[in-house]
Amino acid sequence: MTKTQISEAKAKGVQPTRTGGFGYMRGPDDALVEYAGNHPAERFNHVHMFHDDPFCAQLWYQTHLNAPVFAGRTSRTPLTESTCTVPRGPDRSWPALEQQGMFRAPSAAVVFGDVALPWYMRQGNQPLVSTRGHLYDHIALSVTDLDAWVAKLRGEGVTFLEEPHALGDTRVVMIEGPSREALELVEIP
Repeated sequence: MTKTQISEAKAKGVQPTRTGGFGYMRGPDDALVEYAGNHPAERFNHVHMFHDDPFCAQLWYQTHLNAPVFAGRTSRTPLTESTCTVPRGPDRSWPALEQQGMFRAPSAAVVFGDVALPWYMRQGNQPLVSTRGHLYDHIALSVTDLDAWVAKLRGEGVTFLEEPHALGDTRVVMIEGPSREALELVEIP
């Protein structure tokens, strides 16, 4: 809810449902861990990310990684490279990852299997930096034919952070996503 919505709810005496919902706790290395309630099973189900342009990120993930759109998290109009940039909404809302609230519009997402990648517009005015070397260094995605993926991504001009190499009994490659996030592709049999 925005500040205005919170004030209106208080004035009307609206009480929280006290079911479902979510909250945050601090984990190791000061990592923010979200927990959500009233799901049929406890599991890892999403990773929040900030992007310069969430709809452009969604288009990038669809184009380059064949990622399906997460239901309810896309633009009302078809996305193209010329229409995917949308200004950040004016209002912060709560509950939020930050005490001062967070900008939730625009919001987009894709899904890999049953794990969603929901995205919000970057919260500040500074450009985003690479995820490499930070607490959240990269996300790994499995592929069955690494050579085919490397050829596809090279043909599409995707940035490679690490060339294909062995990792234990498999091979991996590291690419860069649309907002400088590192993405590892891990070959599985």
